[in-house]
Amino acid sequence: MSRAIEWILLGSASCTAIICGVRWHRPARRWPWLLLAAAVAGLATGDVFYAFGEHTVADACYLAMYVMVALALLQFTSGGSLLDDRARLIDLLAFACAGLLVIWVFLVNDAAELGQISAADVIGTVLLVAVAVRLLLATGRNVSAGLLVVGSVGLLASDIAYPLAPGSWAETGFRVLYVTWGLAALHPSMARVTQPMTPRPPAWHGHWAVLLVVSVATPPLVLFIESITGAVEDGVAIAAAGAITLTLTITRLADAVTLNSRALARERGLRGANADLVAAADLPSVDEAVRSAVVALIPAQLVRRVVFATDDRQLALEALPPAPSGRRPRSWWTDESASEEATLVCPLWLEPLAVARPSGGALVLTGRRDALAAARDALEVLAGQAALALDRISLVEAVGRRDSDLYLRAVIRNTAELMLVLDEDQRVRYASPGLHDLLGDDDLSPLSTFADLVDPDDQGQIRRAFATGGDGTMFCALRRPDHSRVLVEATYRDLREDRLVQGFVVTMRNVTERHNPAESLPHREHLDDLPAWVNRRSAQHKFRY
Repeated sequence: MSRAIEWILLGSASCTAIICGVRWHRPARRWPWLLLAAAVAGLATGDVFYAFGEHTVADACYLAMYVMVALALLQFTSGGSLLDDRARLIDLLAFACAGLLVIWVFLVNDAAELGQISAADVIGTVLLVAVAVRLLLATGRNVSAGLLVVGSVGLLASDIAYPLAPGSWAETGFRVLYVTWGLAALHPSMARVTQPMTPRPPAWHGHWAVLLVVSVATPPLVLFIESITGAVEDGVAIAAAGAITLTLTITRLADAVTLNSRALARERGLRGANADLVAAADLPSVDEAVRSAVVALIPAQLVRRVVFATDDRQLALEALPPAPSGRRPRSWWTDESASEEATLVCPLWLEPLAVARPSGGALVLTGRRDALAAARDALEVLAGQAALALDRISLVEAVGRRDSDLYLRAVIRNTAELMLVLDEDQRVRYASPGLHDLLGDDDLSPLSTFADLVDPDDQGQIRRAFATGGDGTMFCALRRPDHSRVLVEATYRDLREDRLVQGFVVTMRNVTERHNPAESLPHREHLDDLPAWVNRRSAQHKFRY
């Protein structure tokens, strides 16, 4: 009775610890740990029935425990988890299972003192230890994975020791399993054991296929040898090994089919996105194509937000952390924790074409970490295609503006019209020949702005007028190299939204040569808008007698 109470307390404490650890640390994938808790509950239930002498029910509980452990291991090593190369592990496990069967039937089973050990339990526990060790190697110095290994080794030790010498000390391994697996779930490092990673499909090698075929063929071959040499004495071990190798083989094939299906879906999505991006002629079309491609690559319910920022100014509004130092990565996580939701940043940057569109930008996605990790490579390619489309649109618009400027220069080459074309930052992109003649300066600095051409007293109103945007008229004084001034009436138009202009167009009329500058104005109520030096000149003209 006391032993039954002990197993009840240990089992309930371990299950409670695992459930509490899942609730506290919130790993990206909860099912592996919940299945592990179910396995512990099955083991504890079997131990309780065994303590009361119900061996048949106990064996059924132990079998259910191994089923739960197998499902938990499949979840721990499934695609997108920390163990990104599950195919090689499955091949090695199948071969190890076949090898253990051969060793047990032809070597161990002949030893009378070892005949009481359950071959099925030992084979299953050895495979459990192998997977736990592989997880530990994949996670590095992970305390949670290390505790899982310790518990698995304890289970293996008790499976071997208890049939040989039943007693309380031989059950120590079972107690170690209860304690260590509960502590593994309580430690914060448990979240990293199921942390999603970008899956890397392994290359095909023929010797791995041969290894898998040999593993599957071994249990029937052992059964055939025993049947022709006498009575079949190891039917349970052969059946267990055959079931395990068959399950591993089916899992291996299912993984291959799944990876192939995902690759085809990504290929179709990227091909469709490439066609849409090639046909895109403006930024809204590129944005629509990118969002449609994201929906094709990742289920919509797994992505909470998609931000397509075409320049770093839009990106700054999202308050995202900067890119990691060192070589510029193709993508990065904003948060390296093992939370279920994450944000992936794919920069819109191509080194060979960086001069064409130096404003940066990025494709930012927030959603399930495992879904984003599985589609990370495809999202990086999509961001590169979007950057190419944006660079192409920028180059086409730049060529169009250049051709438009060249056409404008050719048409008004000999006209006296005063005209300026300004970029969005008020830098002079084009100045008509008449304006050069008026200022007496044949060459303007490539970095000069409209405010640099006017009198210092008028620079404030120039900046305010262009900062507010829209169309309007103002009066200002242009400054010549000899420090003389020319009063002009400037009419400006805001054409920043025009695809070919993308700036301001300013036309000016010289009103300096009139006898009275104030009388030359069509609206006398705008006298306050005149430059200060013109108002002073007008007052001197009125009181000159």
